[in-house]
This record gives sequence, structure tokens and C-alpha cells, in this order.
Amino acid sequence: MLSAAPVFTPSEPHPESLVRLPIVRRMLSDPLVRFVPRAIDQRWYYERIVPVSLAGFNPFLRSVFYANNSALSYWLAAPHRSARDFNDNDNLVREVLFAAHDYLHCWSAEVIAVLAPWVRFDTGPILRDNIEDFVFCHLLTEAAAVALDYWYLSTFDLVERIPVGTTITTLTVSYHERNVSEYRRFCPAWDAQRPDFFGQLARFYCSGVFNGFSVQDLRRSPQIRKWLAHELSYGATQREYARLWLSFLAAEEIVYEPQKLAAPVSFQEKWKQQLMHDLGLVMFTKIKEDSDSGLVFGARNEPPASPRERQPDFRFVNANVVPLPPEAVPSPESSRYHALQRVSAMDFDSVSQETRRAIARAFQREEHGEVSRLIEQAERIAPVGAEPRDLFVLN
Repeated sequence: MLSAAPVFTPSEPHPESLVRLPIVRRMLSDPLVRFVPRAIDQRWYYERIVPVSLAGFNPFLRSVFYANNSALSYWLAAPHRSARDFNDNDNLVREVLFAAHDYLHCWSAEVIAVLAPWVRFDTGPILRDNIEDFVFCHLLTEAAAVALDYWYLSTFDLVERIPVGTTITTLTVSYHERNVSEYRRFCPAWDAQRPDFFGQLARFYCSGVFNGFSVQDLRRSPQIRKWLAHELSYGATQREYARLWLSFLAAEEIVYEPQKLAAPVSFQEKWKQQLMHDLGLVMFTKIKEDSDSGLVFGARNEPPASPRERQPDFRFVNANVVPLPPEAVPSPESSRYHALQRVSAMDFDSVSQETRRAIARAFQREEHGEVSRLIEQAERIAPVGAEPRDLFVLN
């Protein structure tokens, strides 16, 4: 006689459940951060017709956003089940880990509001005389999110911890503790598994200088080159993106000269040094020990928001909420993200395979008007609830 399959309760997740990862369990149970579905179809990204994921994020809103039609959406209904049931092409593992990444973005932003209330990082307003402080704090949340890789995912083999055949090891960096002997050949004192490493990482994101390794080291070690070449590029990109995003949210018009967008960010001020130290201790305890350090967060505040009269930039504006004004002449970058968002909001099954291929070709040629024409007859994903206006989708 066949026995019934075991039923795993919330206190006993399936051995192949991602809830067995402490950060995932905490993310799902933390009342501070909400999961918010968006009316988009992730299959456009799975099939690489749309080259980037467009779920978006906004750490000021204490929310993790996800596509309503996605592996993550289906998994959220039964997270204690085996991840194999949802993990075609590793889509689920990737999305859950990126959700944890966004969760740490949101959580660390709230910690900054507690540790440095004078910055008003959770409320603003963002102005010319304080925007660089906001950029600094935003880069700290980037370091906090990437610490998921350095302090957690790099310390074990994910496929052994959650045996679902995943090919994913770390999420945003190639760094792994299994290679620590190689790192120490060039930097004998190297040790990422300590709270002070957070400050080193944050200073790197601010300055573009990673102390302990030289250009010659990258030439002599492919492992170090693969890791740090990506980080050097990532750090410059994050400085640029942070300034673009925060200047869009600013209460007054702020325009950076293009050559200054990726410029170093000041971190020498005493309060910034103290904040890096204190946030490092808190994040180390959270990621390593699954503890919130006894912090108490206040009521949800009114977050920084872009002025409604500002022309929408669809790198930072939700096209499900804000239409493209008929008289608008968007920048090429905004036009691209408007087209990407509009396609993602269409039901994948309502578009023929031939039209999907034509859409992909139009994106490659940057023919965004042609993309709009090709989806005229497509069906939109039905709304799933209120969505935010301000949403960072730039990738």
C-alpha cells in the first residue's frame, strides 16, 4: 500500500524548501517589510524578450515588489513546499534571493533612520544641500544588501544546503570563501567574515578603491579578477544610479553633470564613519546570527517622493501608474524603459510567438515606437492592487 506524501507545516518546511534559509524565513515573517505584487508577467524576462527584470524596488516604501505572474508569486502561496516545484531554469531561487536582497535594502534603510535620524533618510526632503548625504546612505544600503553574498551565500554551497539542483552559488558577486586561500596569497590579512568588513565594502562603493589588492594582483589571479573587476564596475554604476534616482525624487530640481554622476562620494565625516561602523555591527548580527539587535522601528513615515509636476522618467516611474504624456519628449533612456515596462505589463500568452520575436528585434534596434505598435492588440495583465508611482527599475 502506498503511503501518503508527508505534509510539511510552517514549523516543518520540506527539506527542499527555501524557507530553511534563515534570511528567507525572516524575510517572510518580518512585519516591517511587505510583499507587494505588480501587474506584470515575468515570462517576458524568462524568455529574454525583455532583457532585464522589471519588478522594481523602492527601499523607502518598506516593500519587496514582485511580478504577479512569476515563479516567486506562485511560491509565495506555499513557500514551505519543495522549491523544485517552482524552480524551472533556477527562476525561483534567483527571485527569492533577489527578494532577500531587496528586503535587506529596505531593512537597512530603516536602521539608518534609527541610527542617524538627523539625515531624515526615511522622509526627506531631498535637497541640493543634503542629496550627497542621501547618496552616501543609499550606498550603505547597497553594501548591506551585497553583504548577503559576502557574509552568507559565500560561506556554504547552496545546492547542498537546499538540494534542488540549483546552479546558483552567490547572487551579485563571484566572491566565495572556498577561494579564501587564493585571496590571501595577495592580501595575507584578508578576512571578510568580520563586522569591520562592512566599512571596507562601503568605503569601496563610495570611492572606487578596494584596499588590499592591486591591479597587478588582478592580472595574476583570474579568481580575483573575476570578482573585483565586476565590483569595480558595480561600484561606479551604483554611484551613478543613486544620484540619478535620488535627484529624481528630490523636492527641487537637481541636475548632475554627466561626468560627475559616478564621482566618489565623501565618507570622511565623523558621523559617516560612525554610521558605517554601527550599521556594520547591526547587519553582521542580522545576517550571521539572524538577530535584529533589539532595534525598534517607528511607524511608517511619508517617504521621499518625486514632485507630481515633474516629467516622468520611466527608469524611476511605474508605467502601470503613470502614462506617457502625449506632449512628452522622453529621453532615449526613459523611452526605452517605458517600452520595456509596457511589454512586461502584457499577458505573455496573448502575443504570438512571431510577434514576440519581432518585439525582441525591435528592442535590439532600439525601435521603441515599433514595440508600442506590436503590442497594441495584446491583453494587459489585470491590476492586482495599488502600485507605487516611484519605482526604481533601472538595470
